[in-house]
Amino acid sequence: NMKRSAEKGQLMLLSVLLISSAVLGAATIAGLLVLFQLRQTADAEASAQAVFASDAGIERALYEKYRNGYCGDINSQIASAGDPQDEFTIDDDIEYKIILEEGCTIAKSAGRSGRSARAFILYFTGIENFGGQFVE
Repeated sequence: NMKRSAEKGQLMLLSVLLISSAVLGAATIAGLLVLFQLRQTADAEASAQAVFASDAGIERALYEKYRNGYCGDINSQIASAGDPQDEFTIDDDIEYKIILEEGCTIAKSAGRSGRSARAFILYFTGIENFGGQFVE
């Protein structure tokens, strides 16, 4: 009878270890899923900031061309006054860069925030085909 009692104890210990392993595995998977969700949320925020930074670059190109009359040389960059990298900084980790191409008919703007980068391209000929309704 003592042998039977020892077998029941081993079975109980084995059952507890098995259930503990399953709970630990489930908790680990749940933790990883939460971590991935948090990382994805942070990347979505940085992506949106990069889109808005790139949009700011397009707005700057429109302003420089139609308000200041700046066109620059072929394939020139619109530079910020104190930044030799020709990048405009909006915030600590948010910036944009503008390049004018093909005789000031195309503006390219690239915005960056964190690990995300987004870019827009603007064809000035498309705007000018509207008969100047956007330009006073």
